[in-house]
Amino acid sequence: MLNDIKRFWLVLAMTVSCTGPLFSQYVIADLGNFKMDKVYVKGFTVKRTATITIDAVGVMSRSEKWNRWNPMIAYGWILNSDTKEIVWEMKPNNISSESGTNNILYRGTMAIQPGNYEAYFSTYGQKIIRISRSDSYMGEFFKNLVKVFVEDGDIYRDADKWKLRIVTNSSADNFASFDGSKSKKVICALTGARDSEYLEKGFTLEKDMKVRIYGIGEGQDRHMYDFGWLTDDKTAKTVWEMRFENTSHGGGAEKNRSYSGILNLRAGNYVATYVTDDSHSFTEWNMQPPYDPANWGVTVSVLDEEDLAYVRDYKKSKKQEIISITRVGDSEFKSEGFSLSKSTDILIYSLGEGRDHRMYDYGWITNAETGQTVWNMHYSETKFAGGTDKNRLFEGTVTLEPGNYLVNYKTDGSHSYDDWNDDPPYNRSKWGITLSLVNNNDAKNLSKYRESEDENLLAQIVHVGDDEYRTKDFALKSTTKVRILCLGEGKSGHMYDYGWIKNASTGQTVWEMTYGMSQNAGGARKNRIYDGTIYLDAGKYEVVYISDGSHSFEDWNDDPPYQPDKWGITIKVIK
Repeated sequence: MLNDIKRFWLVLAMTVSCTGPLFSQYVIADLGNFKMDKVYVKGFTVKRTATITIDAVGVMSRSEKWNRWNPMIAYGWILNSDTKEIVWEMKPNNISSESGTNNILYRGTMAIQPGNYEAYFSTYGQKIIRISRSDSYMGEFFKNLVKVFVEDGDIYRDADKWKLRIVTNSSADNFASFDGSKSKKVICALTGARDSEYLEKGFTLEKDMKVRIYGIGEGQDRHMYDFGWLTDDKTAKTVWEMRFENTSHGGGAEKNRSYSGILNLRAGNYVATYVTDDSHSFTEWNMQPPYDPANWGVTVSVLDEEDLAYVRDYKKSKKQEIISITRVGDSEFKSEGFSLSKSTDILIYSLGEGRDHRMYDYGWITNAETGQTVWNMHYSETKFAGGTDKNRLFEGTVTLEPGNYLVNYKTDGSHSYDDWNDDPPYNRSKWGITLSLVNNNDAKNLSKYRESEDENLLAQIVHVGDDEYRTKDFALKSTTKVRILCLGEGKSGHMYDYGWIKNASTGQTVWEMTYGMSQNAGGARKNRIYDGTIYLDAGKYEVVYISDGSHSFEDWNDDPPYQPDKWGITIKVIK
């Protein structure tokens, strides 16, 4: 990655040069002889305030077909390398037409302050065959297809005249070449990111300090596709993330997004991460590049150079895994349990499938005693996981109190491990859910839990298929409060898959799941659930569950419930 950036500057430096005085003018940059789909740059340093003259020739689209896109096709700009501010650019409101050609012109002077600068010229522009992932963009493309060919058909005819020339009447000793080197204040740079990359770098702060985060990525329709985040490695909590809402336009194509801000960080270990999708990245742009193309990625810097003495490199720690349900295939449900003797912080890493704010392959955690869902993989709490848009990642922490827990993961009938119907995520082998200890010293709080061995379990009939009639017996020595969890099928006031409890001595039914006492169990409307408690007298009991000929465990004819593994009836003692 670093070599790519160095090569970027070296090649471009060979194509342009700062020459000596010519008719009492000093040439700061002279860019020309452009090839298509390239970005050209010349770095220079200004020592004292000076006036420069800019002479630029490029081209822009003459059609209004791309009414939400940048019409500039071949154009230049100047970036202040120190502040990342644009001090000049060619744009529709400051250019004029060149007589006798399709080109546009900019000629003018401006004062420039001391600092390091980069003069750019891009020839990427709009390509009629390059369409955004957004449906709305596709619609605009077909709607205006004729205009593309008619109005812009000969737009590159005068490309040999394109140029960016910057001169000054100031003396040559006021200027120097600049190679784009990073500031000494940079402590972490994940830049020059290419297609389909997952970049990570850790650093340690030995004291509390303020840092500046600078990120450039890709985002549109309020979603980010190339972006970064910063994690506290001790707590596994995300302390900063590049979101569409906290970014602004980064220059060039509308989808180029930029973030710049200051973050207060406590002393500790941190890991910066940057991910990209499979298109539009450093040197592989499919539309106009951003203002600062070489910094496509994320950069973390100290504000005070003296703080560098308190910064160290850091290697991401390996967390102790406690549950790993991974490489999950199509139409699967998997569950594992664990017990905690003390309140414990748990790191959850879950990869799944989701789109349109709904998850299809996802995980969740339930309290084995109460049946309460203590964590669920909600779409709104996930981020892009690489590959196709629907690959989603949750990475975060929860604090779980002492008790028994079940970790669950389910998939639908498509796009899963080793049977992808679109591009897989970066970390494909982790498709599923993995739980780890935030603090490895908490391993002493942990033990295995198997619901079938739970001393409070009286009877359980689950994973019921079509046309089944199953029974279980249990006995109580005294009046006991029990919890009943029963999932089944029902609609229009009638139950079709359901359970009941009867006194084995008298044959009397003491409890039965009815439509009226049940609620929707998630998924299809006909999925019903009863979750409640009753008191049973001392005696012997028989639990019965019956199903009809359709819509049952692992043979659903509609969306399954949120707890498919519990299709049936479970009875536990409440203590």
